[in-house]
Amino acid sequence: MSRSVHIVIAAILLAFIASPIWAQGGGILRGVVFDSDKNPIQGVQVTITSEQLPSFREIVNTDKRGKFLVRFQAAQIQYQYQMLFEATGFQSFTQPLSPSSTRQMREEFVMEKGEARVVQTMGDLGSVVSGSSNEAITAFNAGLTAQKEGDFETARARLEEATVADPSLGPAQVALAQVLLDLRQYDEALAAADTALGLDINRADALKVKYQALRSLGKTAEADAVSAELDSAEDAAAAARRFYNEGGEAFKADDHDTALAKFLKAAELDPSLKDAHHAVATLQLAKGQNAAAAESAERALALGSDDVNTLRVLYDALDAQGETDKLMDIAPRLAAVDPEFGGAKLVEQAGAMWNGGETDRAIALCRQALAIDPELPRAYYYIGLDSLSKGKNDEAKGALQKFIDMAPDDPEAATAKEMLTYIQ
Repeated sequence: MSRSVHIVIAAILLAFIASPIWAQGGGILRGVVFDSDKNPIQGVQVTITSEQLPSFREIVNTDKRGKFLVRFQAAQIQYQYQMLFEATGFQSFTQPLSPSSTRQMREEFVMEKGEARVVQTMGDLGSVVSGSSNEAITAFNAGLTAQKEGDFETARARLEEATVADPSLGPAQVALAQVLLDLRQYDEALAAADTALGLDINRADALKVKYQALRSLGKTAEADAVSAELDSAEDAAAAARRFYNEGGEAFKADDHDTALAKFLKAAELDPSLKDAHHAVATLQLAKGQNAAAAESAERALALGSDDVNTLRVLYDALDAQGETDKLMDIAPRLAAVDPEFGGAKLVEQAGAMWNGGETDRAIALCRQALAIDPELPRAYYYIGLDSLSKGKNDEAKGALQKFIDMAPDDPEAATAKEMLTYIQ
């Protein structure tokens, strides 16, 4: 495979792994949360989930004006969601949500005052911590807000206050470990994660931090041991996303063997993870595993609408195998979504089929190409030849004349003129 093709493959794959999964836009919900006196509430944790889409889970916190924003990509619009609102000193409640791709949704929500509660930022929705001191809860929520805003130093200070005020407050210890990881203080993050693992928490959350801290410290063997434990602690969809992101890191580091292994694991754990199948297909194609690449690309395409990058991989994999039958189906789909491919590529493919004696399929492909782009002279040339061979002289004359008018300098123009003379 040429260097230029490798560059194209790298560009296609990087387009998929450059952003976290589910990061692309679609519908937008702009919300604001008030208390019963119409005062905005800062620090409300809003958790959005869907039973129909288990892999989706979004957590946002309201700012000082009580506002929050949630984005949905186009493929997620079809699902129904539940929003869980929780804040210290207010009664938690849930609200259904049906996102729209045709407009920006603007909604207001009201929370009633009630018993102080605190919830985990990660892990099970039902894992609610109650009974902690107000001092610990206030510091914890302030730490979460600072963390969400990217102010990690403030987040660290407030979360440390929370863990001192209540050493048994597991979610605060997990959040502190994550903030220390964000600050690249890996030894301290590792210690905080170990402390959290001794408390009543969702273990997967602390194990994720511990795993990342160990990897950052270069303790590969210990990280692998934690990864094995994490596999059994987190659900399949979460594990798949973790392996997918690790695969992206390996790819960026030019470790394509590790990247492929990670992407394969992600696709195995969550067969609905389209991006993982695409990444697998792209790397398999780069390695010359054309049959496997085609199968992986087809799995990715079966999970959604035609994606131009995945179709490119599928087309190249089929072309490398000489699968002309399947190319007949894929080429028009790719031409319809890829301006760089277009009808000209279809005519090129038709020419190869024509020269190989597959005339009927070549003509069918020419007609598909002209439906996309009517300014393709060679398509008319092949149609003219075919019509002439079948005794359809009028159709042959029209097609050949169109070819000559559009491409008088084409090497086949002289042949076309001779045939026109013969017909007349």
